[in-house]
Amino acid sequence: MAYLNNAATTVLKPDSVKNALPADSRQAAAAIAKLLGCRNPENVILTQSGDEAVHAAVESFIRPGDHVISTDMEYASVLDALKQAEEKGCSVTYIPLNEYGTLRYDLIEEAIRPETRAIVCCHGSNVTGNIIDLEKVCTIARRNKIMVIADGAQTIGATPVNVEDLQLDVFCFAGHKKLMGPYGTGGICLRDGLSLSEEAMAKIHTPSEEKLGQLCAAVDFIFEKGIYGISMFPHRLAKRFFESVKSMKNVTVYGDFGTTTRIPTVAINVKGFTPEEVKVFMRKNNIAIRSGDCGCPRLMESLGAGQEGVARFSFGYFNTRMEVNDAIWTLMKLQDLDDLYLLA
Repeated sequence: MAYLNNAATTVLKPDSVKNALPADSRQAAAAIAKLLGCRNPENVILTQSGDEAVHAAVESFIRPGDHVISTDMEYASVLDALKQAEEKGCSVTYIPLNEYGTLRYDLIEEAIRPETRAIVCCHGSNVTGNIIDLEKVCTIARRNKIMVIADGAQTIGATPVNVEDLQLDVFCFAGHKKLMGPYGTGGICLRDGLSLSEEAMAKIHTPSEEKLGQLCAAVDFIFEKGIYGISMFPHRLAKRFFESVKSMKNVTVYGDFGTTTRIPTVAINVKGFTPEEVKVFMRKNNIAIRSGDCGCPRLMESLGAGQEGVARFSFGYFNTRMEVNDAIWTLMKLQDLDDLYLLA
């Protein structure tokens, strides 16, 4: 089975992760801090998921009466955390996207109010593969003296992130996606001087030492290969796939592919087939993908993808060129296409 659902979780892990020795939370925090360019490992708090991290951050820093700016790009973890904040008296403004699913940065500053407390946004979209320019967002936030809480579940391990250079307040992450660590790991990296509330800390569960050891091994693997080496190959696979499917006249591709700063994810729809039908057909041909709204209902509406969502192909470090060709060939077979030019 060719696994092309790495935006959900990575199934294939480095051998060193599978065979890792246990580690304690200090070792794991130090590894993550080094990866994120964080000077103080004590600012890294480990959790059992990226979702747990996002909820802890929002609960700690967003108070009743605060105003928050977010985006239409957000995944369920951010949407759910902000919904809970709204129920406690917070208000939220969602910044729209353009037709390519790119954030309308020009509208962020217009949305800032006297009571605006923070910008809460994902770093990268698990649907379109678009990455938000955190440097630009953080610059706007500093100019207006508000916080930035970023959800980096899709970007940690997939693209370089330096929280010190960005002067980022809060960076939340998951360990089991592009980081290639085990399921049940995640965390929060805080700027110096910030701390989570006692209520939020009480809800956090620290992963087992076995899982922390695997997380450390995953970070070591990324350092061994280099973050650019880790990120470049799946990016090339995604580009090969994109260049083929964009040439299929009945296929709609979502996202901005005019930049090299992306997550290796391609979301499509095929005319005459629902996303679920595409997924089922791919699985019958031994290719695993995801269909639906991918936990991003606002994004689906913004893209005009409809309630049925998209068929999502997300690539990882251990995927191969042959698997890309198999995915393209299967899409061709679905549409009764025989143009070999479409193959990567």
